[in-house]
Amino acid sequence: MPAASRTPSTLRQKLGLVAFGLFLTFLGLEAALRLGGFITLSLQEHRNAVSLRQEGAYRILCLGDSTTQGAYPAFLEQALNGRDLGIRFSVIDRGLRAANSSMLMNRLGSGLETYHPDMVVAMMGINDRGPHMPFEPETRFKTVRLIRTLKTYKLARISWMHIAGAGNRVKPARHDAVAAGEPAIKPKARPAFAQDQTNQVVNPKKDAAFRELGRAYREQGRFADAEAAFKKALKIDPGDGDVYSDLGDVYNLRRQSAKAVAAYQKAVQINPGNDSAYAALGRTYYSQADFAEAVEAHRKALKINPRARGEYGAMAWAIVGLSDTHSESQKQLAKSLLQELAGQAIKADLKLQDKVYGAISTAYTELDEPGLARQYQEKAEESRREEYDPVTADNFRRLHEILDRRGVKLVCVQYPMRGLDPLREIFQGKTDGIVFVDNEKIFRDAVKKSSFKEYFKDIFGGDFGHCTDKGNELLARNIADVLAREVFGK
Repeated sequence: MPAASRTPSTLRQKLGLVAFGLFLTFLGLEAALRLGGFITLSLQEHRNAVSLRQEGAYRILCLGDSTTQGAYPAFLEQALNGRDLGIRFSVIDRGLRAANSSMLMNRLGSGLETYHPDMVVAMMGINDRGPHMPFEPETRFKTVRLIRTLKTYKLARISWMHIAGAGNRVKPARHDAVAAGEPAIKPKARPAFAQDQTNQVVNPKKDAAFRELGRAYREQGRFADAEAAFKKALKIDPGDGDVYSDLGDVYNLRRQSAKAVAAYQKAVQINPGNDSAYAALGRTYYSQADFAEAVEAHRKALKINPRARGEYGAMAWAIVGLSDTHSESQKQLAKSLLQELAGQAIKADLKLQDKVYGAISTAYTELDEPGLARQYQEKAEESRREEYDPVTADNFRRLHEILDRRGVKLVCVQYPMRGLDPLREIFQGKTDGIVFVDNEKIFRDAVKKSSFKEYFKDIFGGDFGHCTDKGNELLARNIADVLAREVFGK
């Protein structure tokens, strides 16, 4: 049989193997996500069961998201029982990662019936807007409902919202060469994977098949195969900047940051209007502690797309890194750059800009500029007052009503680094019986004395992040101090 006649069959076999591999990867990822969630919740419920066995203990149920689950509740129990309050405390962790306030309220009833708490400590709302799982309308199609229950589907939606910037992306500005009438490099459409492979048979010069094959391999974690496929695509079309970006992502996943930098540099050389490639380049430089280059890359990304909210925080922390050299000239340069960034953020007039101002405020705290830190913290709080998510406000008020009817004490905790007033104001003056915990000053003072990294693992909230053990201990101690003073009179 001629070799040419065997090609389609061989290709179909390869496609079948790739498709089967993707299916197995999907099943493995789904199983891992479910097993990980089951193990986490099982350990959490085991710790809660241990707490319940303490007869006569004053029960406190902690309601919250990933900043609560497996975080401060255990430290809170230790902090309260370490005080001479004449009471034995049992603290129950009802935090749930990636949960918004509506999800937490849906779980409230079962928590109250199971644990019968004397007090509920609530710190929630950060996931009520931005890149979290949004509301989806009901559907009569069983297949759609089944897909929505999959952990991989939810992970994909959250990842996509992070990539898409929650709908706040704008079209990149054109390069000067385009304005001068020179031909532009247009982004290629992404046809379906199978269609790309068919094109490869019909037209061997088509690079899209190798590009999509590389992306499929990358999703499978087959990074060496992905790299090889992307290089084949570039051999066919060396002017495809998107493939260079894909290649840079693979190099980062393989922890080959020097190669990743070279790939992203090639991507922006081909298409200087590619703000995503500049952003990825900036983050790669940051991982190498090359803060000056990171600042410059983020600056270019923001020049192209000033409404990319995530870039403000990334650049702010690159600027802070620049100041960590302990050189006075570098510190002054960092302050000048941060002032420039702050001005750009104000000019951009972003929606939901409290995280942007919060990141700038925290960066000023790191640069030992308390006055400017406070100024941008106030801007962040003003933004929260103007645009406080109505769902968050409604759920806090509903929580108060439910607990008040049951005679359960409500304690509302503000996230670290953030001011208390926007949280207090959502109750519209009906705050009788509510205890509020302000975590702004204690955390800002702590960060000022040491560093942000001592107390936070990341900066997902703009001006705060998930706490380290030291941060969780500080948070728990502050809550315990407020409870001892305002509830137990000690």
